[in-house]
Amino acid sequence: MAWFGADPGGANAFGVALLHSDGSFESAVVSCADEAIDRLRKSGASIEGAGIDAPLWWSSRANGERRADHRLRAALTKLGAEHVGGTVQSANSLRGAALIQGAMLATRLRDRFPKLPLTEAHPKALLKALWPDLSKSGPPWEKIAKRFQLEGSAPDDDERKDKRDALLAAVAAREGAPGPWKCDLAKKRFSSEQDPDRVPWGPVSYWWPEELDDVNEIESIYRD
Repeated sequence: MAWFGADPGGANAFGVALLHSDGSFESAVVSCADEAIDRLRKSGASIEGAGIDAPLWWSSRANGERRADHRLRAALTKLGAEHVGGTVQSANSLRGAALIQGAMLATRLRDRFPKLPLTEAHPKALLKALWPDLSKSGPPWEKIAKRFQLEGSAPDDDERKDKRDALLAAVAAREGAPGPWKCDLAKKRFSSEQDPDRVPWGPVSYWWPEELDDVNEIESIYRD
């Protein structure tokens, strides 16, 4: 049993990871969705789900903003996390490789595994939510490994953390329902957003580890 995770990017900046049920993992950096799929195929793994660190449904409103993005930004701000705006960006602010290769990876996964559970993931926001008082570089690997029961050395130590974020995307796929994460940020949307169940690579979820409290307190930012 295993879960697949990806942090889409461009040449030599596309992280991939395969997380096994015992907490061990394999990770690498490739250059495109086709290479990611080829690596997964060669592993021979039978995966239970996949997480992708890229927006998996889009919005036609200004900046491409989605309700999930607003909700995460408000929650992180409330927790006192730093650099929230730079972490949870609108889709229109992201690099093309993340958007296009993320969507293409989801498409190729759906072609290969028609019933595979797919989830959007946001590893950097996840780390800020769990450790809001830490610096921009995030928590040390030892904290991450203990929190998510991961076995092995840090997957990388580069500034981009491509392999680490791919691994955390796989964690999101593992933890999403029927696992312990019950909050699906894809369920409530602005009217300008695509339906995550009906995008060409859907259905997709956006599993998050905690139910966000005090929704009424920030409900005004959700209005169309």
